[in-house]
Amino acid sequence: MIHFVRQSGAVLSSLLYECANSHTDLEGFLLGTVATRTLGAIDDHSDQTDDTTERFIVIQGYTICQSRFYDSQGQVNRDAIEQQVRDIHQVVGYFRFRRETVMTLSIREQILMQGLQEVVPNLECMAIITASLVEENDASTHAHDITFWNTTKTRIPLQIVNMNESTLAYQHFIPSVAQNPRRMDMLRSIDPQSIMQQYDTIYQRAMDALEKATTQVIEKERELKALMEQHS
Repeated sequence: MIHFVRQSGAVLSSLLYECANSHTDLEGFLLGTVATRTLGAIDDHSDQTDDTTERFIVIQGYTICQSRFYDSQGQVNRDAIEQQVRDIHQVVGYFRFRRETVMTLSIREQILMQGLQEVVPNLECMAIITASLVEENDASTHAHDITFWNTTKTRIPLQIVNMNESTLAYQHFIPSVAQNPRRMDMLRSIDPQSIMQQYDTIYQRAMDALEKATTQVIEKERELKALMEQHS
């Protein structure tokens, strides 16, 4: 079961930008990976640990479909999908953008999702994006909404990640943006040694800045003392 979806603000804003500037409705695929993590809670009174396992989707990018990969009955053509995505195993979801509609799955979309599950091995969600006017008399201001559904047609929450992870939990850090927009490689673990080198570099720069500021203050104090002696 998928507990939530993680997506960076940069990827989401880029996707909404494409939707806002399109002349017609859009559809495409969400690229990323499915991750699992276990969270442990320790009870101070009983010294027992309570482990909770979470399974979630990390969206690292998207691709807009240039041609339809399904027919009027919702039957999916795998070959048409593989012509539009670099690796079908990187597809974790499907999205559709439509204007002035309610945030629900239509019967055709439910059938399409079932067909995608049969041909896309890692597909776990479908997203519906809508745009509506904020005020009826103001056609220049729109509001965008996005909702995710899992394969059982149940809504799942979205977490917007903006690099605010705790530095103490870097072992569990999962990037939400691909390193190369043209290449969706599998996630690599972060080397603890490089993390320590970054801490050392930041500390050294801070000490250098402090030393420079201290030297400037001492020089200003000497100049002030000399001026006071001249006027005394």
